[in-house]
Amino acid sequence: MKTSFVALTMLTLASTSQGAELTQSDFNRYLDFNWGECPAQFQSADGKNTCTLADMPLNWQAPDGKNISVLVSKYPAKSANSKGHIWLLQGGPGGSGSFFVQQLNTTLAPFTEHYDLFVLEHRGVGWSTHLACSNPVVSDYAQYAKTCFDDLHQQWGDDLFEFNTTAAARDLEYVIGKSKVRDWQPSYVYGVSYGTLWAQRFSQIAPTGAQAIILDSVLPPAEFGSDLWDENFNATLDDLLAYCQLDTRCQSRLNFSSLQQLKARLDDIFTAQSCAGLDFDRQALQMLSILGLSRSVEQILIPTLHRLNRCNSNDVIALNNLHNFVFKGLGRQIMQLPAKDPFGFSQVVSKLITHNEINHVQRDLHSKQAYCQDAIACYPDFMNYRIHLDKQVWGNRYTDPYVYQPMHHYMPTLALNGDLDPQTPHTYISLIQDAFTNINQRYVELPQTHHGVLFVSHTHDASTSTCGAEIMKNFIEDIWSQPDTGCIAHLQGLNFTASAMASHVLFGTPDAFDGQPEIMSEVDIMQLKQSDPAAFVQAYATFMPLIDF
Repeated sequence: MKTSFVALTMLTLASTSQGAELTQSDFNRYLDFNWGECPAQFQSADGKNTCTLADMPLNWQAPDGKNISVLVSKYPAKSANSKGHIWLLQGGPGGSGSFFVQQLNTTLAPFTEHYDLFVLEHRGVGWSTHLACSNPVVSDYAQYAKTCFDDLHQQWGDDLFEFNTTAAARDLEYVIGKSKVRDWQPSYVYGVSYGTLWAQRFSQIAPTGAQAIILDSVLPPAEFGSDLWDENFNATLDDLLAYCQLDTRCQSRLNFSSLQQLKARLDDIFTAQSCAGLDFDRQALQMLSILGLSRSVEQILIPTLHRLNRCNSNDVIALNNLHNFVFKGLGRQIMQLPAKDPFGFSQVVSKLITHNEINHVQRDLHSKQAYCQDAIACYPDFMNYRIHLDKQVWGNRYTDPYVYQPMHHYMPTLALNGDLDPQTPHTYISLIQDAFTNINQRYVELPQTHHGVLFVSHTHDASTSTCGAEIMKNFIEDIWSQPDTGCIAHLQGLNFTASAMASHVLFGTPDAFDGQPEIMSEVDIMQLKQSDPAAFVQAYATFMPLIDF
C-alpha cells in the first residue's frame, strides 16, 4: 500500500518489547504452530493475538539447508466455531503486516467474529528474519547503495536472492498447510498492492492451495513496471480533474479547465518566475501531488492547483503557509510525529523485489527526467536519481520461471480496484482478467476510490463496514456466486471540500480556495487548536497524509 522512508539499521529480533522470547515453531508440516506472545507491533488491543516464529528453508529448493524465521500471527474468531482462515498479505514490497493488526477493530471487524485472521510477515521484513543495511546513509548515495549490497551479499552470498516473491509464496503454502494440522478449515488469501503479486505467485506455485483469493488494488505480474509511476500518477490526476468537472461545487470554484491549460500557467510561474515570493517550486508541487493523489487528499490538492493557477498576492501567502507546514517541518513539529518503526519496512526487500520482479516495463533516467520537466505529479529529481542507482545495484540479480508470467489457476478469485488508484491503476486490469479461467474469477471496480479498496471505500453510513469489506465478506461466504456490490451506490466518494479548520491551518483562511489569509506560525496554529480541539482532531485525517513521509 503507502511508501515509507525509514532509517536502515541492522535489527536484532530476539525478543518482544517486554523481554519475552518469541516462541519458535519447528520446520515440520505435520506439527501445529507453537503459539505464544506477540511482539508489541502485533499485539491486538484485546490481547487475543498470538504469534510464532516459524522456521522454514531459506532456499525451498534445498530444504535441508539453512533455515530462516518467518513471523506468523493469529487472531482467533470471536465465535466458538470458526468458518475458516483468512490470510492477510501486506504490500510494499517491504511493508510489515503489523498494519493489519491495527485494523482489527475497524476495517477488519466484519471478519473477526467468524474467521481466524492470520498475518504472514514477508521473509526479510519486520520480525521475520530481517534484511537491512548496516552502513549509514551518506551523501554519496551510489557508494552507500553499493556498500549495502556488498555487505549483505558477503553475509548471505547468492542466498540473498532467496528473499523474493516466489519463496514468500512457498512460505505461504507451507504455513497454510501447517495451520490445518489439528482442524481443517477453508483458507482464503487476501493480498493488497504488492500483496496481490504475492497472492498471484502463490496461485502459480499452489494452484489449488486455497479455497479463494482476493486481490485488492492489483499489481499486474507483467507489462508493468515501477518506472511508470510518474506517468500513472499524472493519468490519475487527469481522471481526478474530470471528476471535479462533474462535481457542481468543485467545477464552479476551479479556475482552469484542463491539465494542459494548468501546465502552461505553471511553466510561466516556475520558468519565468511570474509569481513573486512563492516558496513552491516545481518539485515541491510534484511531491505534493504525489501525496495528494496517493493518500486521498484531493480537498487540499485541488485548491492548491487552483491557487497556483491564479497566484495573486493572497494565494502566495496561502501557498507559502501550506509549503511551510508540509515541507519545512512545521507540520511534523505540531503533530509531534513519532520516530519511524524500523521494523515497519525493509528497504532491502523493497529494492530486491522491485528491481527484479516489478520492472518489466522500464524507463531510463533521461526519459523520466524529460517527462517530469512539465509534469504536475512526479518523484523529485533526487529520488529518481536514487532509483536509477538502486536499479544498477540491485537489479538483474535473479529471476525464476514465474517472474513476469500471469497467474493460471481455477480457484475462485475476486479482484478489487479503485478507478483513482495511481499506484496500481485500473487501466491495467485487463492484464488480470485475461488470465481468468472461469466465471468464478471476477473483477469489481469502485468509482472515486483510491489505493487499498478494503480500507478507503467508506460509505455514507459510518456505522457500517467499508464497501470493499462488504463485497469481500459477501464473496467469501459464497465463493461460487456473484458478490453483492450494492454498497457501491452508497460510497462517500471524493471530498473536494476541506474543513474550515484544515483550511485555516494549512492555507491561513477557512476557505481553501479563496479568502484573505494570515501568515500561520506555530503559535497561530496552536491557538486554533485550543479554540476548537475537536475540529483540530477531526482534521488529523487531512494533516497526517501530507506530513508522514
